[in-house]
Amino acid sequence: MPRRFLRAVVVGVLFAVCALVPLPATATTTAVAPTRIMALGDSITGSPGCWRALLWKHLQDTGHTDVDFVGTLPPQGCGFAYDGENEGHGGFLATGIVRDNQLPGWLSATRPDIVLMHLGTNDVWNGIAASAILDAFTTLLGQMRAGNPATKLVVAKIIPMNPADCAACAQRVIDLDNAIPGWAQAHSTAASPITVVDQWTGFDTAADTTDGVHPNSTSGIQKMESRWYPALVAALPCATAATGLHVSGTQVAEANGAAFVMRGVNHPYAWYPSQTGAFADIKSFGANTVRVVLGSGQRWGPTSAAEVTSVVALCKQNRLICVLEAHDTTGYGEEGAAASLDQAASYWISVASALKGQENYVVINLGNEPFGNNQQVSATWASATSAAITRLRGAGLQHLLMADAPMWGQDWQNVMRDNAASVLAADPQHNTVFSIHMYGVYDTAAEITGYFDAFRTAGLPLVVGEFGNLHTDGDPDEDTIMAEAQARGLGYLGWSWSGNSSDVAYLDLVTSFDPARLTAWGERFLTGANGVRRTSKEATVYGGGTTDTQAPTTPGTPSASAVTATGATLSWAASTDNVGVTGYDVLRATGSGTFIQVGTTGTTTFTDSGLTASTTYRYQVRARDAAGNTSANSAAVSVTTAAGGGTGSCKIGYSAPAWGGGNGFTASVTITNTGASTLTGWTLAFGYTAGQRVTLPGWGATFTQSGGDVTATNLAWNGTLAPNASTSIGFNGTSTGTNPAPAAFTLNGTTCTAG
Repeated sequence: MPRRFLRAVVVGVLFAVCALVPLPATATTTAVAPTRIMALGDSITGSPGCWRALLWKHLQDTGHTDVDFVGTLPPQGCGFAYDGENEGHGGFLATGIVRDNQLPGWLSATRPDIVLMHLGTNDVWNGIAASAILDAFTTLLGQMRAGNPATKLVVAKIIPMNPADCAACAQRVIDLDNAIPGWAQAHSTAASPITVVDQWTGFDTAADTTDGVHPNSTSGIQKMESRWYPALVAALPCATAATGLHVSGTQVAEANGAAFVMRGVNHPYAWYPSQTGAFADIKSFGANTVRVVLGSGQRWGPTSAAEVTSVVALCKQNRLICVLEAHDTTGYGEEGAAASLDQAASYWISVASALKGQENYVVINLGNEPFGNNQQVSATWASATSAAITRLRGAGLQHLLMADAPMWGQDWQNVMRDNAASVLAADPQHNTVFSIHMYGVYDTAAEITGYFDAFRTAGLPLVVGEFGNLHTDGDPDEDTIMAEAQARGLGYLGWSWSGNSSDVAYLDLVTSFDPARLTAWGERFLTGANGVRRTSKEATVYGGGTTDTQAPTTPGTPSASAVTATGATLSWAASTDNVGVTGYDVLRATGSGTFIQVGTTGTTTFTDSGLTASTTYRYQVRARDAAGNTSANSAAVSVTTAAGGGTGSCKIGYSAPAWGGGNGFTASVTITNTGASTLTGWTLAFGYTAGQRVTLPGWGATFTQSGGDVTATNLAWNGTLAPNASTSIGFNGTSTGTNPAPAAFTLNGTTCTAG
């Protein structure tokens, strides 16, 4: 529950959301062609555009393996193998692509289902008006729909730019980005929806780019990926199965893919542990969820593992999804007795034995209202929440997690709103839903819809974890909260069943825990318009068919191939299941150490990377089905990586197209190790003969120039190149009229072939 708050208003842009189609728990999925995804843009997308690599890996790690990135351009090196075909053409303009009629040929060759478009940077750089750029977008959209009437376009409000030679570019980007949502809304259709992804907000040209334009590899590409991912997932076909309750785009889904919209009640168990009949009473009004107050031991409790087991059993007995919350964190930073999120994480880990195996039934709410109104402390919400999530995942808790907002849950400074994407990206399972508490801050429809719109625009999952009809800090607009939540498919949980202190007794839904004595708030919330009784749908794990309890068979012992100093490929014999295997977990131990999960895959192969040379690792795999059942672990295989070091032959790919006919160019360089041994650390050298100059710093390497001689030295993430591995680097440059390619390239002193 909240204290006193200020107000904030946010606005958003509407975009199309993939609708989840409920599937019975025992349903099987007919094999279909993978979804074809085209990344369309300029050098930010293609040179090397490593946000694409991170995006592909993120999809693989979260079970979205039925995707195919397509394009006429090949992948470029980003430190690991990935599906990297694309249409990221360095130096290209949207207006130029239209002028030269280039897109139809690319579409014919690739046939995309979804297009991710980050385009317009070079148009802005060349002083082309936003209206002309949007006219080009309209032409491109028409060409996409001519090739595939069901094309889904995910278009970016492009990242900011502030190059040294274009003082006006920063405002031109703002002008274009401000116009894109209106353009998208005007052209979006049910058959061919357009999603707007805000790549501009929160992106800093000083901290997140190499040159004021291109995203760097330390934070820029990560920020871009975190914005693309939820919007792309929302655009994918929605029948993808996953283990347990999980995030699916902007919604929560069950293991079988059925959408699950929370409609329920907060119950103060920690203060009234004898009121176990409340679970059945709450269910009697049709609720499908109960959020249960627990104590982590700093202020209340601790609620023991045995008690947690009993609470979960009561939820299951009454066919309720159980949201368990640690209440001790309430108001941290302002309330002196409050626990930190780190202390809450320790509590969840201490009761893990009661939680593991309950992923279909239990959501872990990290900590209730984990920060008060101390703005300096609340500013740490993202890092503290991410750290708590990391600890829980490291302890093997695979549940859907719920993260409450700071500022007593009401986020009146939009800390959660502006940082939720980074927190979701920090969750290795990308399985965190965000919870806003709506009291006096949200007393107008504009404030409520603005906050909801912001999360929908960002493609992020949201629920209303608490709200009431009255409060000391203002009069919340409960009618709009409930109506908008119902219209948007957002979950909501009312505060609270009974037992509030006398100053907020009006928030009791029933008097003295008696379900026959509804309060005015109880009548409104439980039985009124858009209320629980009228809108709640029971979880399919309880009422949607026979629950699958049969685990898959144990997969075969993995075998290893393509072992290098930094990676290995594993393969194994498939498991079988009465319904169907949905994926495999890969576990790794270093030497004789403990096994930890290092990846998931939908196939019977997995490539592990980032390993240490001359080191022994052991691997096991286990199978999963749609109901969340897991097989026994396979027998282990031992793999010893090769020794590092050595220099082999090399091949260099080089291109440097000019910008719109001017004297600027973007150079893209691909370095391939064609030798037989792994390359550890590299320096590339070449010379310009026509006065070309490199605009520092470039990307993918540390560049220096002396006269016409240029050197490029690896960064930490791409310094190791296994045999046949590649990495891509690049830079912007200027020429004096002619721009011939370098005559020769050397890598660590060895002359490379060109190709």
